[in-house]
Amino acid sequence: MITGLIVLHVILCIFITALVLLQFGKGAEAGAMMGGGGASQNVFTTSNRGNFFTKLTTALSVAFVVTSLALSLLMSKGKNTSVIDSEGPIAPILNQDIEVETPKADATPSTTVPTAAPKESN
Repeated sequence: MITGLIVLHVILCIFITALVLLQFGKGAEAGAMMGGGGASQNVFTTSNRGNFFTKLTTALSVAFVVTSLALSLLMSKGKNTSVIDSEGPIAPILNQDIEVETPKADATPSTTVPTAAPKESN
């Protein structure tokens, strides 16, 4: 099923590319490219052709998005791991070499409060 979706996805890519290349932008009609006057501008371009190509391009683009979403969902189904799960740490843990002093159980905290030295007056 996934192989069929991939083939359909590639075919849609080719068709969308061909349709976009076949379409002319505004002001760049086939008659204007031939350097003709007013009558030759309507020879190769009609409003129906533009509407048909526009609608077909929209439909193929929607199908392209749907196949993209379907492929991404089907490919990720059943995978509970991430790409970065197998990566090791990039840098060592900060302050790993500092030893933390733990207070001793028999030591009593000092209760003396340091006093400020008296100011000398001149």
